[in-house]
Amino acid sequence: MGLFSRKDKDDRPMTPEELNERSEVDGIRYKELQVVHQLVQIGADLRAPRDTIFYLYFPSEDATAPVAEVLQGLGFSVDVREPLKGGADWAVVAQRDDLALIPDFLRTTVDVCEELAAQHGGEYDGWEAGLTAEEAAGLKN
Repeated sequence: MGLFSRKDKDDRPMTPEELNERSEVDGIRYKELQVVHQLVQIGADLRAPRDTIFYLYFPSEDATAPVAEVLQGLGFSVDVREPLKGGADWAVVAQRDDLALIPDFLRTTVDVCEELAAQHGGEYDGWEAGLTAEEAAGLKN
């Protein structure tokens, strides 16, 4: 069983419930592995440090402070953003660019973000990762 494969290996799309299951190989949810797989498909070297951003939303500014503090303590730069015009939720955007997108970092950070959102009445909305400058340059050629 490979990093991006699931145990039943049929060709049907995964259900939302299945996407939330964790891989037996590394404990990462299949929905996270889909994003990682897309990066690999376009030439990303997962061993290279890259810009990775995590998004959390909260109903009040008060809820963002303890979340930002925890994430900063884990080495993230954190930006707390006011609700968009007409919106209600405050955003906590946590970013690191010094770590590779390895299973331990991704699994641990997603778990921490989900836990923080649950503890403070918010929502964890996922993550994104960019290509390194070298990877992006390789796509242009």
